[in-house]
Amino acid sequence: MNEPPLVYFRPKTAAEYLGISIATFWRLVAKGKIPTAKISPRATVCKKEDLDALVNFEL
Repeated sequence: MNEPPLVYFRPKTAAEYLGISIATFWRLVAKGKIPTAKISPRATVCKKEDLDALVNFEL
């Protein structure tokens, strides 16, 4: 069976996807509500499925 590909967002795109400001995005990261991963010293990403889970949880 084919699994759907993982989709990762950079912070700005993730904030736009959630409809929030970049400052709010980083606030949620600091609170542990959005898990992120550093893929290089200057690049952070988060999984689309984690963002979807956050939206579905808060509805």
